[in-house]
Amino acid sequence: MITITLRLSQSLLSILNDVNNPRPETCYLQVKQGTTIKEVLLKEGINPLLAPMVSIDNIKVDIDTVVETDKTITVYGPLAGG
Repeated sequence: MITITLRLSQSLLSILNDVNNPRPETCYLQVKQGTTIKEVLLKEGINPLLAPMVSIDNIKVDIDTVVETDKTITVYGPLAGG
């Protein structure tokens, strides 16, 4: 098992609150080595479509990235701009 620190952006937290799925900004999860970020989100009840950008230790990664060691994952909600 590995420990993931899961951090959620304010935009994602707002959306989750609006759909009655409140979450803390930061939580610590125990997952099996080899788990994908997408699997982590699904396990936490967060639709991966709400996560257009994800980073591991401040490096942008794909949602299908496999996590092999303890990491900090930051999930950003839908972004606006042009």
